[in-house]
Amino acid sequence: MLNKIKKWFSKKKGGETAKDVVYDDSFFKDEWFENWDALKMVLHELINTDDTWKNILDFGCGPAIMIDYMNDNGFMYVGCEYSDEAYLLYKKHYGKYPDQYKKTLDDCKGIAFDLFVSFDVFEHMTDNEIRVVLDRISNIKTLFLNLSRAKHVPGHINLKKDARWIRFFRKEGYEYEKETTDAIRKKYLQLRPDGPDVWHENMFVFKKND
Repeated sequence: MLNKIKKWFSKKKGGETAKDVVYDDSFFKDEWFENWDALKMVLHELINTDDTWKNILDFGCGPAIMIDYMNDNGFMYVGCEYSDEAYLLYKKHYGKYPDQYKKTLDDCKGIAFDLFVSFDVFEHMTDNEIRVVLDRISNIKTLFLNLSRAKHVPGHINLKKDARWIRFFRKEGYEYEKETTDAIRKKYLQLRPDGPDVWHENMFVFKKND
């Protein structure tokens, strides 16, 4: 099953053609690091609004700017990323907590997480590939996601409007937490009113049905 995730960018599933994208410094350019250097502090504040979110799994973390920052600030923050090139970028730019950078979801077994975060990742995956991930993290009750709808971005193969994402996750056993989502979106705008993105439109919180 994990092989399906590792190769999601070179497969065709459900009629969608994935882009052949390499997640190295040609994708993670200087602008990415500059943007995330400011964004990490905002995301820290958003996650810190719920004091039960202490042990966090970040899926598709790329060069993982959040790992060092969040662990330095009192969280147990683990990143998971299949791209070897992205891991080398983490080691080059940060690298303070290499044990908190995992290469597969299997490497995360046995860790009790309060929160699963995935920022700008699921739009790079087909629905079936997302289902594989959800199946493997079924013990984590809360999802905090940013689901970009930006067109013409390399690797963006799965763009849905809010209602379609909500229906998708409901079918997978996760209910949309509208009140929490609205509060997080509002706080993001307060913290980053002149931000260069539309995260305030693309963030979602879902909670697994008991």
